[in-house]
Amino acid sequence: MSMHIKTPTEQNPNDVVFTPAAWAADIVDFFKPYGLSLDPCRGGSVFFDALPEPKAWCEIAEGVDFFQFRDKVDWIVSNPPYSIFSKWLDHSLELADHIVYLIPVNKLLSSLQKLHKVYRFGGIAHIRYYGTGRDAGFPFGFPVGAVYLKRGHEGPVEISWYHEARP
Repeated sequence: MSMHIKTPTEQNPNDVVFTPAAWAADIVDFFKPYGLSLDPCRGGSVFFDALPEPKAWCEIAEGVDFFQFRDKVDWIVSNPPYSIFSKWLDHSLELADHIVYLIPVNKLLSSLQKLHKVYRFGGIAHIRYYGTGRDAGFPFGFPVGAVYLKRGHEGPVEISWYHEARP
């Protein structure tokens, strides 16, 4: 099931950062989303392809604007645009009970305002570290992790590490 809402908006070319397919597959396998999942910035489709049905997508480069998406979903799983992460996070918190974003972890942890929003939502349930941005070919060296935000979460923050399969 794919839902498309088409509206034209500008895309920041610096936000086009493609996730390694192995990382996307691991994120979906590790967090095991269920119910309706949304990939709000499909890009190269590595998250969307790994998500189980039912699933929906947005992709601004294809005229499907996440900010126009209004349907509630169970999960949002993706690699969001970093230049507008605060606005992106706000909209995500309105739509889903479970959010997993592959981000430079400092994008979330460096702002008390963002942490307060996440706390009111429920909290960070898990951070799965993948290495640095450079490990994935991103143009930065900050630690990158899949941060799992869970509505109503009251437990501790768990941390795990991705270990790439070795031949």
